[in-house]
Amino acid sequence: MTEGRALLIAALLHVGLLLALSLGVAQSMRMAAEPDVTPVEFVDISDMAQVTAPPKPSMEAAPRDPEPLAAPEPMPEAPPAPQLPTPPAPQPAKVADDTAAQDAIAEAVAAAQPKRQPPVKAPVKPKPGQSAQLVDKSKPNAAKPRETSDFARTIEDALPKQSRLSPIQAATLEQAIRAQIAPCWNPPIGGADVADMTAVLRIRLNKDGSVAAPPEYVSQTGATAGNQAYARAFVETAKRAVLRCSPLELPADLYSYWREFELNFDPRLMT
Repeated sequence: MTEGRALLIAALLHVGLLLALSLGVAQSMRMAAEPDVTPVEFVDISDMAQVTAPPKPSMEAAPRDPEPLAAPEPMPEAPPAPQLPTPPAPQPAKVADDTAAQDAIAEAVAAAQPKRQPPVKAPVKPKPGQSAQLVDKSKPNAAKPRETSDFARTIEDALPKQSRLSPIQAATLEQAIRAQIAPCWNPPIGGADVADMTAVLRIRLNKDGSVAAPPEYVSQTGATAGNQAYARAFVETAKRAVLRCSPLELPADLYSYWREFELNFDPRLMT
């Protein structure tokens, strides 16, 4: 009796165990068969902020900076026009030496003429009774200008015969020198007895016409014992005139003729 009960209980336990296992397997299969359902919430699109999608990067290559244009090459300078040789100036016909020298002297005279001439002062008339005291009774006649110019004579003495100037050329050169010195000479005023007074000076010049040495006294006419003071003043004014008008404008090619000469200062010829 006891063994039968034990077998029955064992059988019931097996049946219960099998039943439990069957229920568990069925439950597992049902759970596997049912898919998981996720609740979906619907949202109104108008309530959402519109987000603009960023523009897609352009696949086109960015424009490159334009390359600087090369500076245009300078145009080649035109070659200078060939210079034609200047034809030589025609040679003037040779003239005689005397004619060339006379033309040069004439130009010097013409250049000296425009110089202003100083006003000539009228001689002071001596008081009555004074003229007789001043007259040099030892000389009945007043001294006359020399017929042969001191200037021409000194030139003839200083130069060889073949290179001397003709009388006309020497006179023309002397006139050119007088014309330049005369405006600078202001002889003192005296009476009738000194109207014919003259003085000869020796003058030495440099090639540029300047005075090379102080003028030297050579001789004088019209001087007497009674007018010594006037005679000395006469010579001094002549020397100052030479220094004051220096340099003289004379033809350089004739320097050998006027480098040293004697000049007669005569108021009748130079004032």
